[in-house]
Amino acid sequence: MAASMCAVCGTGFTGRSDAVYCSAACRQKAHRARTARRVDALRSLRSGRNEVRRPVGIRSDIAQSIARAREQIAESRRLCRVSAERLQRLEDLQRELAKPREVRATTPMSYAKWAR
Repeated sequence: MAASMCAVCGTGFTGRSDAVYCSAACRQKAHRARTARRVDALRSLRSGRNEVRRPVGIRSDIAQSIARAREQIAESRRLCRVSAERLQRLEDLQRELAKPREVRATTPMSYAKWAR
């Protein structure tokens, strides 16, 4: 077994070839330090998010673009409704024309009436 240096306290120790810490106490101390770093990183991210969420003024050109987009969406929805209504009317007419109708036979006109 080769002598290794503890990653926490720096003392030399002998143990397994993949050992990093000299004792359970150093392993626990390293774990607590890693956890504290993660918690600090999360806290700093959260505090940064709060600053970003403050209301920000929107530039007028962007606001105009958003307004135009909303108007176009409203117009598209209106046109879709009109198209749906027209398609429904067309289907109704096709259904009406597909129904069998009574055909009345007419008497032919005499040639004399027709020739006038």
